[in-house]
Amino acid sequence: MKALLDFIPLIAFFIAAKQYGILAGAGALLVATLAVYSLHLLKQKGKLDKQQWVTLILTILFCGLTLILRDKIFLQWKSTVINAIFAVALIISVIVNRPLLQMAMKTVFRLTPSGWNKLTLAWAGYFILMAGLQYYFAFYTSEQTWIDFKTYGWIPFMLVFMIGQFVILKNHLNPEITEQKQPPKD
Repeated sequence: MKALLDFIPLIAFFIAAKQYGILAGAGALLVATLAVYSLHLLKQKGKLDKQQWVTLILTILFCGLTLILRDKIFLQWKSTVINAIFAVALIISVIVNRPLLQMAMKTVFRLTPSGWNKLTLAWAGYFILMAGLQYYFAFYTSEQTWIDFKTYGWIPFMLVFMIGQFVILKNHLNPEITEQKQPPKD
């Protein structure tokens, strides 16, 4: 449900930007993001995780600047900056020997310290790739191509990465989780 809610701002952006232009898209993205994160706050008992805070604050900042200054460049930088921040945070977490993915997924997967570092760096690489693609489409393609990529063009990259992660990690699932899904034996 949480992941589905996070698509609402993208859909709002796409519809408004296609019909009325980038400024309308920025407004729709901002309003939809505020609505979705209000729902997240209610569902999560007044708490957002760090990733949600970063996304919310940067969306408010970049959409707000786009609307106030009436300049799409701020919105064009938003996704690049968010992906770059996530990549840098993941890399730093490995450098300081506290991989963020281990903290987030230690109950789901059983990995060695080296495995957690590799997984965290793989995700950092994914976010670097996405930052680069967002930058390219924002500044080296037409506005319409950028809107399309920002809305749904990134999805195939995410799916390929997620499927690759599943293939690699399926043998490292925490046995307690797989046992919980098994029907009781008679």
